[in-house]
Amino acid sequence: MLQAKDLSYQYSASAPLITKLSLTIPDHQITSIVGPNGSGKSTLFKLLTRAIQPMTGKVLLNNHDIWQLTGKEVAKQIAVVHQHHDLYDDLTVADLVRFGHLPYQSLLSDLPEENHNTELLLNRFGLTSLKDSYVRSLSGGQQQRVWLALALNQQPAYLFLDEPTTYLDLHYQIEFLKLLHQLNADEHLTIIMIIHDLNQALQYSDYCLFFNHGKIIAEGKPEEVLTPKRIEEHFKVNCKKIQTADGPILYQY
Repeated sequence: MLQAKDLSYQYSASAPLITKLSLTIPDHQITSIVGPNGSGKSTLFKLLTRAIQPMTGKVLLNNHDIWQLTGKEVAKQIAVVHQHHDLYDDLTVADLVRFGHLPYQSLLSDLPEENHNTELLLNRFGLTSLKDSYVRSLSGGQQQRVWLALALNQQPAYLFLDEPTTYLDLHYQIEFLKLLHQLNADEHLTIIMIIHDLNQALQYSDYCLFFNHGKIIAEGKPEEVLTPKRIEEHFKVNCKKIQTADGPILYQY
């Protein structure tokens, strides 16, 4: 279970961004975090993944304060796919994916087992033929699959993704979101993602957190949270919800 209890955070004394925020991430579901730019989504993301420490309050991972756990303990439970990855562009695909197993390494580590896990992930995501290629040489869609394989090599219970479809062509956006949906269905992996495309949040998530002004404006099923009235109020656009045979679509203009 992953929970936030009375979280507060501010970047300057005059502008508290998040104040006494509490929430529970639903286990084994895909949760989308949506909201306008500057709403505090990224700060919440960093707090939940232990990238920054709250001023007050706690993030609880299986009822343990996340800041009382070791880095390895957290890495075995929480994996993060960031939006920018330039630091590791000079590694090969196989070497980068292998890094995901670092939380489990020790003097007694079984290297053949580590390599076997890496090979399984490369095969699973269609990366075997690219394993000796440098990450920088891949397309955006291929790179995103590499970073996902790296994250899953941590064997996490919670997978966080920061705007995973940004910079991807539409084909690769849909392909990647379907891949996440399949991972959730097959392994009951709890997935939390910041996403800007409200229709993608509507279609590919089970739960939605609508965030603005450092607060949860609404949470629940995406079709109940993403209403035209709420979108118009917080995104300052016109919006209509159109029902189709495959479900609702948000028309924003």
